[in-house]
Formats: sequence, structure tokens, C-alpha cells
Amino acid sequence: MAMPSPVRSPRESRGVTFWQRLMTGQLAEREFGWMLLAPAIVLLVGIFLYPMFNVLLLTFRVQDLANPAIVNFNFGNYSRLLADQGFIDAFWKTLYFGVLTVVGSFVVGLPLALLANVKTNWRWVVRIALLLPWAMPQVITGTMFAWMFNTQFGLFNDLLLRFGLIEQPIRWLLQPDTQVIAFVVTTIWKTSSFVALILLGGLQSIPMELEEAARVDGASSWQIFWRITLPLLRPAIAVALIFRTLSALQVFDVPYAFRQAGALNLETLGMYIQKTTVEFTDFGYGATVSLGLFLLALVITAIYVRWVRPED
Repeated sequence: MAMPSPVRSPRESRGVTFWQRLMTGQLAEREFGWMLLAPAIVLLVGIFLYPMFNVLLLTFRVQDLANPAIVNFNFGNYSRLLADQGFIDAFWKTLYFGVLTVVGSFVVGLPLALLANVKTNWRWVVRIALLLPWAMPQVITGTMFAWMFNTQFGLFNDLLLRFGLIEQPIRWLLQPDTQVIAFVVTTIWKTSSFVALILLGGLQSIPMELEEAARVDGASSWQIFWRITLPLLRPAIAVALIFRTLSALQVFDVPYAFRQAGALNLETLGMYIQKTTVEFTDFGYGATVSLGLFLLALVITAIYVRWVRPED
């Protein structure tokens, strides 16, 4: 015996209230679709839209620095943002560090993904090794590398001294230039495995028949990679770059761990927001800086999406 369908056509639903159709399980197709989407919409509003709306309102909260008890509501935080040298410095440092770490993680991650995709009996070892840096919490990674870059007891200075590459220990976390090198190396080690895992998924989705046909036609391994693998990998590359760029713009844990070890020249936007809101309790201006960071991430993501979209 056939069971009645829970979905009615719009014509069958006329003259019956929504609640009656809901109680009898005879919703119209459009209503049934909205019922399925309702939980996701509630979660989206509660987790994303409502907090974003509150942050937007908070940007108009201007606190008198001389008398924190006095709070006004105007556009003062936005004009202050454009004239704040601390924000401008943190903005350019975040972009600079982001470019170095995103490009570096991709340059390291792509060969790792190709290596993990090679059909051998030991490729599972490479894939497990890729999970270890990615699974480690960032603050632990920052603390671990802060010790490795320690001037007196660090691993890197010990190795360089043993091989005779330097005569005196390098003060990695106490000099502006070497601070950047230490931060970039740490971030690339942490994030290149994440990029490799995403690219590995893209490599797995490329049909083997294309490579086999190209080899039959006499194409070399480099030609196959450049003309077939890389173009078909573009969507996975875009996804990896989007996630890496977003995390690079929001980076906080590693610079914070380095700052505890003496590195004072690595203040990113994430650290500037933390200092403004937590240390100075200026929540209105901190929300304004956060909104600026969100808009920056939105623009960069739109550029990536435009790059990966197929041409019309």
C-alpha cells in the first residue's frame, strides 16, 4: 500500500492553514524546503549575524580615554582608526607577514602533497607526518619554537654553531629582522601541512586517465604537471589560499608566544585587537579594528573567488 506524500502542490494547499498542514504532514513543497532550512538559518543568525550586528553597533561606542566612565555614540572610532599609527603599523605588518607565510606554506605544501600522492607502499607515512604539525595547537607550536630559537639554549643556534656556520649565537627573538625570520619559519612549519592536505584532496580528484593519455601522446612529467595537474588543481589551490590567508590575517597565538620570549616587533592586527580590548578595555575601538580586519579578509576572499571562477 502506497504511503501518502508529505509534500503537497500549491494548488492542493489552498484553503488549509500552515499549522493544519504542518500537523498533518501535508506541507507545500516550498514550505517543506523552508522547514528543512530553518535549523541552519537559526544557527547562522545566532552564531554569525547576531554577533556581527552587535560588533557593528559597538563600533559607534566611543570611550573617553581621559575618563573611561564617559561613553558617547558617534563615528569617532572610524576617524580615530584612520589616524592611529599603531593600527597602521599592525595593518602593514599583518599584510607583510601574511604574504610571506601564505606563499611559503604553499611553496612547501605543494611538493609535500605531490610526495604524499605518489603511489608507493610508504606514502601512508608521509600522510601521517602531514597531520602532526596541523594537529598541534598554535600556542604550543609558538612556545616550542620560541625555545628552539632561544639565544643560549635554542636548537637552531646549537646546530649552526656545531656546523661552524656562525661564530656567535644569534639573538633570534631580540632583533627585528631575525624575529621576522623566526616567525615565518614557525608559521610555515605549522601551516604547510594543512595546505598539503587540501592539495592532496585536489590531486586525488584528478582522473588518472588524463595523465595516462598525455603520456601516450609523449608528454613529459613536467608538461603533465604544468598543463594538466596544475590547472585542474586551481580550485583546491584557491581553497587552500583562502583558508591560509584568513588564518594569516587573524594570527595571534604564535606572535603572542614569541612576545613572552622577548619578541616585541611582531604586533599583528590580532594582537592589536587583544591589546585594545583586553588590556585597555576600549571595546568600541577594538570592535572597529575587528571590523576593519573583517573587511580586509572579505576583499581578499572575493579576489580568490574571482580568480578561481571559470571564465564565462
